[in-house]
This record gives sequence, C-alpha cells and structure tokens, in this order.
Amino acid sequence: MSNSPSVLELHIADAKDRPMVAVDSVSAVAGRGLLGDRYYTGTGYYSDIAGWGAQVTLIQSEAIQAVNTGYDTDFAGSMLRRNIVTQNIKLDSLIGKTFRCGHAILRGTKPFPPCAHLAYLLGRKEVLKCFAYCGGIGADVVGGGDISVGDSISIIEPEDGG
Repeated sequence: MSNSPSVLELHIADAKDRPMVAVDSVSAVAGRGLLGDRYYTGTGYYSDIAGWGAQVTLIQSEAIQAVNTGYDTDFAGSMLRRNIVTQNIKLDSLIGKTFRCGHAILRGTKPFPPCAHLAYLLGRKEVLKCFAYCGGIGADVVGGGDISVGDSISIIEPEDGG
C-alpha cells in the first residue's frame, strides 16, 4: 500500500437529494465539474446559490475514520455527499492551489464543512458537529480529464514565494 496522495473513492449524484453513486472513473470537465454529477448539470441543491464555490468536493478518508472512531459513528464517504474521497493528503493544503487529480487539473477553492441540508438528508444533525472542521474542500475544474480510483493527487503550482 502506497503512502502517496491518491483518490480512494469517487461519487456522483445525478440530481439534488438523489443518492451518491460510487464510480470507478469519471470525466472532469473544465468550468463545469464531473460529468453526470448534479453540479455539472446545474441540478444540485446549491446550484443557484451565488458564491457556492465548488464544481467538485473532496474529503479526507482519514477525517472520516477519525470522526467514526472519536464519535462512535458510522459515516461513509458517499453519505457525506463529497465527490472525491482522498487518502494521504491534507486537503486544506490545496486551498488556493492548482493540483492534478488523475488526468484532471483542479484548483482548491475553500473549506466545505457540512451543511444543514446534509444533516436533513441523513436525519443526523451530529454530522454538523462531527465534521465542522474536517468536512473537506471545494475545487473547480480548470483542466479537464479523467479521474479514477487509485489516481495520484499532486500540487502542480509552486508555493507562493518559491
């Protein structure tokens, strides 16, 4: 097992409130998001909200595991309605950075704590507290390409000043 940053799971939902479906591979389209996902088609719960700030959402598998252990919960990546579950990378380090995810190029936009709508869909308001500081990040697709489970993730933009 590699310790390299990579994609552990991929999920899309074709419309708001529809279940997230695990996929092995998905096409990321620049300026749109993931082909077949609710935000790509403009049918997501927040699609009409100015400043939503993400065409794709990511969450760390380690955060899910830590919450499940610390709070004795059973959250899974698909339940949290994030598109990409990662491993071996601190997602906050990608905010404001351009990075390669598989063959796509993404740019981290902002932290994405869980919302009240997610708590409503799950019927579990504890998700708000549990993931308040580790709910993942949003990203925009700046260069299209396929993303597959197992693909590597790497920053392609040098740090400021370096």
